[in-house]
Formats: sequence, structure tokens, C-alpha cells
Amino acid sequence: MAALLGLGEPVAAEKREDAAEAEFDLSVLSERGLDPQVADYFRSAPRFREGTQRVALELNGNRLGLAELRFDRDGQLCFTSGLLDKAGLKMPAADAQAAEEVCHAFLREYPQTQVILRPNREEVALLVPTRALRGPALDSGVYARGGTAGLLNYDVLGFDTRSRQGGGRFFSATTEAGFNAGDWIVRSRQLHVSNDGQERTEHLYAYAQRDFLPWQTTFQAGQINSAGPVFAGVQLSGVQFMPDGAQRGQAGRGVWVEGMAFDASRVEVRQSGALIHTSLVPQGPFSLGGLPLLNGTSDLEVRVIGQSGSERRFVVPAASFPGAAAFQPGYYLALGRLRSSHGRGEEPPLLATGSGTWGLGQATSFSAGLLGSDDYRSSGWALDSRLGQQVGVGLRNSLSHDTRSSLAGSQNSLSLNSPLGAGVDLDLSATLRSTGYRDLLQVGEAGLKDDPGSRFKHQYTAALGWSDSQLGGFSLGYSRNLMFDGRLSRRLHGSWNKSYRHASLSLSVDSDLGSGGDRHAIDSGLGVRLGVSVPLGGDRRISSYLNRRGERLDIGGDYRERVNDTLSYDLGLEQDLKGDRQITRGNLNLMPRYTQVGLGVTHSPVSTGYSGQLSGGVVLHEGGLTFSPYAIQETFGVVSVGDLPGARVATPQGPVWTDFSGQAVVAGLPAYRNSQLEVDTRSLPRRIDLRNGTKNLEAGRGSFHRVDFTVVKVRRLLLKVTDESAEPLPQGASVFSEDGAFLTTVVGGGMVFLNNVEAGQRLTIRRADHTACTLPVELSESADSDRLYETATAVCRASQPYGRPL
Repeated sequence: MAALLGLGEPVAAEKREDAAEAEFDLSVLSERGLDPQVADYFRSAPRFREGTQRVALELNGNRLGLAELRFDRDGQLCFTSGLLDKAGLKMPAADAQAAEEVCHAFLREYPQTQVILRPNREEVALLVPTRALRGPALDSGVYARGGTAGLLNYDVLGFDTRSRQGGGRFFSATTEAGFNAGDWIVRSRQLHVSNDGQERTEHLYAYAQRDFLPWQTTFQAGQINSAGPVFAGVQLSGVQFMPDGAQRGQAGRGVWVEGMAFDASRVEVRQSGALIHTSLVPQGPFSLGGLPLLNGTSDLEVRVIGQSGSERRFVVPAASFPGAAAFQPGYYLALGRLRSSHGRGEEPPLLATGSGTWGLGQATSFSAGLLGSDDYRSSGWALDSRLGQQVGVGLRNSLSHDTRSSLAGSQNSLSLNSPLGAGVDLDLSATLRSTGYRDLLQVGEAGLKDDPGSRFKHQYTAALGWSDSQLGGFSLGYSRNLMFDGRLSRRLHGSWNKSYRHASLSLSVDSDLGSGGDRHAIDSGLGVRLGVSVPLGGDRRISSYLNRRGERLDIGGDYRERVNDTLSYDLGLEQDLKGDRQITRGNLNLMPRYTQVGLGVTHSPVSTGYSGQLSGGVVLHEGGLTFSPYAIQETFGVVSVGDLPGARVATPQGPVWTDFSGQAVVAGLPAYRNSQLEVDTRSLPRRIDLRNGTKNLEAGRGSFHRVDFTVVKVRRLLLKVTDESAEPLPQGASVFSEDGAFLTTVVGGGMVFLNNVEAGQRLTIRRADHTACTLPVELSESADSDRLYETATAVCRASQPYGRPL
């Protein structure tokens, strides 16, 4: 279009981005084979063609990327719902119930808005007043609510070992069932475990929850875990009130369980006596994140059970959790009966706990609380502060009084995290208990209060991290637990890694040092692993390692490849340098779009082990039953792309694919925050277009949403057009629709490309010599969806000549 202005040599045209009248030298247009009447279309400066076009969008100086925008017959921008969502603009109040494809009266509601069209660069820039921006949904109250759907999350794990001496078999199934209805969240989580024929079932919780935003409060009822800055993690059956907020429920954020497995192993993580996570890990270092923690104030007990029968245990202290002290300001109240994992011979006691958090300036908060039960009283406080916005300091104190046994004591904790400069970070924590201190669960439990080996006296942790572009990344962690019976356990773990141009090096150290008779250090000693990894191009990698644990020295290698989004595998071989033991192994990981599958096999001269894991979720909604490869969260939805199967949609949890009905599960939506869903147009048939390939959604906690992407089945046509004498139409002739809208021009050889046509259309083609002809569009009844365009020949028949434009 800009080139057209140049060809026409406008007599007067202002060099600015807003509209300006232009006059064209019509004789120059005719000489160059262009229809002079096209000048009428472009007289008001360069402009976009009518219809939907993919252009670069800019908002208040910030580039938002490519967007499908619609323009009217005059080339003006249409403010559709898709544009408002893409740019994060408010919907005009008068158009709240209007259809998605309607041009909303945004400019009428916000007249200060400037729309800058740059068709020669395929760009659109918007300057809008700040009051037109949606802003944080929690503050403005503009968020989606409601919806009803049921769900089931599953995680099934199996481990079978066969050897000459016998074998072992382990099976676990974790399920979470529930539904969302009217912003209510109902969930029930349970775990079934079978270990060599010994079976048990643990019920973690079952509760109902809802946010009441007018009071900024969340209500819970059922089998719950108390929340709060002082007495979190108490398992009770009752009710609870706590502050609402977008960051609540993030107790597991940033918490990692790190260690080393010297065989293919099963890792079990417990908190407050409940098994919250179990998974299989391959031989080598492992790091588990995103754990479903019950709270942010109770320690994690970790067991690493090797295929060879070895077992190691260690504790991750709650005082070392990053961000564990970041509580929502407000008041917490819980009332009910205690739930104990040990089981009591008497009726569980009633208990009540209340606490509050108050801000002291911008960088400090203070918390205090009380807990009371039939035979137990406790009080506590916490102070969390950031010094100079760099150093984080946390202080905690709890006092307990067991009235039944006349025992009283205290627990004190100190945590410190700080950057030391030059890429070095330091984290320290210390927790000390007096002899008479008891947790609520230890009161009245037979034998526990008299067993000094069940309670720690001192607990210390230290972690040092260092990152340097030349020397690589380094981390070192140390923990020390002293029990009241004098037993001492210490754990040291560290790692170093450095990437070079053609290889990566790593060194891992893991040591469990327990005092004599320590039953928690079955496989103690110092373990060292040195590894080298070489990329082979793409997502393929080969690695080798040297592994030492006690008197055992192994060397091995692995080949790993990620084939695509749904398939990856690895193969390994290991040799004992001090014996004849050789181990071969293979693992296959699949995500066949609607679930996740892991399969593994390990073989040695004395045993063979098999493992398998299946996980995912299922949503029951009005549109049917839809499967998800990810676990369903508190707030979720279902997305549809017309009725097209196999369409890939990017979601906050990861990519998903529509099933045979054109639907896919959006497993998690962040509450009260903006989340974006985007269809990968490369996964669509070529003749399918979207009205808008991006949707932005601000969801309230506990809501369920249906998000529909409207598809348009277009037919693109490349015509070879001749006149009645079988001569190709001249290059530069203009093509107009029946209503006179300019569509395109004829290129060399009489070729005409039509971006979207319908059978029965009659087009008009105008030449530079003021003659015109009529072209009927005829299409075949069937079309190949995977072809970008169709080809055909057509004859343009002469029509009445038209006059020169004024």
C-alpha cells in the first residue's frame, strides 16, 4: 500500500501517521498497469484491508507480539473482545453482554485513546488512559466466578523386584476426588499402599472451602490442617477461618528435597506423620519440588529406599524452608477435634487455635497465637523482617504446657538468609527445645513422651550457594540433629556443575554421619559422584559417571533422548569395578496427550526390577468426560477449539491437546491473576482460521471455566484467470467484491489469490484501460483441510465499462 502511494506520486500528503488526504497522478497509475479507481480506496492515506489480519500490537509503548485484529471497510481498527483480552483493556460497560465478534464502543467510552495504524509495517499502536487498563483482578473485582465440574486426580506407582533370594513388591495409589460448584471447593485425598503384601490406607483430608471476598476471608470445614504463622499443620476435624489472598496456599513454593540415590530408588516424604509424596528416582542425584505440603512449619521426613534393599533417612527442617514465614496479614481461627495418625484409645480432644499477623512497616511482620486443648496449652510468636531489603531474619518462640504430665517447655528458632555478594548466598537456621517441650500430638501418646529418642533437642542447618560464570555453580548443605537420648545425626550434601562448549561436568557429594546405633542411617557413609555429559544435538545427550559409596566403586553411562513433547527415554549401563556386578537399565516416559506414563526396567546378575507410574486427572463437566496429563488444581477449566481434535493449546500448567470432541483440560489457573491460553496455529488444519487465538482469563479461586475458541473454516483459492479470448488478464488489474470492497490485484500470468472465498461469489476485475469483467467463483463440493489453498482456472466475462473516477 505504501508502494502504491509512491507509484501514484501524491501531489500533497502530510508525512505523519494519522490520516491525510492524498491526490494521485492517474496517468502514472494507468501507465504502470494499475486501475485508477484504486486511488479512491487509498485516497485517505495508507490503510489496512478490510477483514482480519495478523499484525504486531503495541500498547502504551510495550510490544505485545502478534495478534489477529479486525479492520472495517475503511481500514479502521475494530475493538473486538479478542483485542480487549490481548491488550488487557476493560470491556465498555454498555457492551458487557455483546457477542465476541462485535466491534465494541471502546473509543466512545475512552475518547482519549489514540489508535496509530501503520499498515506499511503491519503494526498497530494504542495509547490508552490508565483507567482503561484492567489492572490486578483482586483489587478491581473483575474476575470470572462460578461454574460446576467434578474431578479425580490419580498417581499410581508400582515397583517389583525379583531375585534368587525371593523378591519384593511395592504398590501405591494416591487419589484426590472432589468438585467445584458455585466457588466452593470440595476435596478428598487418600493413599493406599501395599508393600510385600502388607496393605494400609491413609486418609489425608476431606474438606470444603470457599473464599468470601467482601470480608477477605477463606472458610474451611472438614478434615483440615490448621493454617497460620505459629500453629500450622495441626490435623483436626472442624472449621477454620483464614485470610484470603492470591499468594495463600503456596507453602510448598521453593521447598526442595535434594539427595542422592545410589540405586534406582523409591523416595517417600512425610510431614506431620502423613505420607504426602512417593516417587521413583533413577540412580544419581535427585531433586523433588512442588510437593503438596500440609503446611510450612512442620519438618519433612525423607526415606530413600534402594532397589538393593538399602535405606537412608534424613530430615528437611521446616526452619530451612525458603519463604516459609511469608504469611498473609490477618487473623486465623480453627476449632475442632484433633486427628492423630497414631490412633488413640480415647476420644480425641477438642482444640481451638487462633493467631494473627500484623505488618510493622514495609519490611517487618509480627505474628502471635494461642492453642488450647483438654490437656495441653501453648502460645507462640514470630517476627519476620528484611534488613535493607537483602537480609531476611526470622525469630520464633513457642511455649507448651502438658497439664496431664505437668510438663512445660519452650522451642526457639532462628533463621537467616542473605546474599554475601559475588554471587554467594547463605542460609542458616537453628531450632532448640527444652526437655519439657511437647508437641500437641505427643501429649497422651503412649510411650512417646517418655522416649527421648523420639524428640530432638537441637537442630541446625546451613546452606551455601555460589554461582560464577567462569567457575560454575556450587552448593553445599549441612544439617545436624541432636536427640534427647544423646544420638547425633549429621548430613552433608553438595554439588558443583559447569557447562563448557561441548560438555558439562558435575560433582555431587552426599554423606550421612550417624552416631552408633542410629537406626535412621542404615546406609550411611560418604558418597561421591563425578559425571560428564555431552550433548549430541537436538534433545539427545550421552553421559558417563564414576560413583563411590563406602567400599563400592561403580562406573556407568547413560544415553538420553527427548523425541518430542510426548516421548523421552534413557538407556544405561553400570559396572562394579570391585566385583563382577553389572547393571543394565532403561526408562521410557510417555505423555500420550491425556495422561503421563513412566516405565522402567533394571537388570543385574542377581535381580531384575520393574517399575511403572501412571498419573493425571479427569474432569467431569457438562460437555462430557475430559482427561488431563496434569493433576487438577483448585481453579481449573476446559478449553475447546471448535470440534477439532489434536489442537495444541498452551496453558499455565503446560501444553495440552484437544480430544476427539475438540476439548482439553486447563488443569490449573492462578487465582485472582491473569492467565493466558493460546492455540498453536501450527497444530490446526491449514484451512482453519481462528477469530482469536489468544484468550486472557482472570479467575476467582474455586471457579470452573469453559473457554471456547471460535474457528473459521476458510477456503483460499489461487485462480488462473483469462478473458473470453483465452488471454491472461493483465498484471495490476484490481479485484473488487460485489459490494465494491477492494480485495487484491492480478499478478503475473493472470493469477489471482483470494484469501477467503465462498461458492457463488461474483467478483469484478477492472483494468487500467477502464474496462471491466465479471468473474463467478465456482468451488468443488469437498475440500482438503490440510491444503493451504486450492487451485482452479476461470474465465472473466466482459461487463459494462466504467468511467474514470473523479
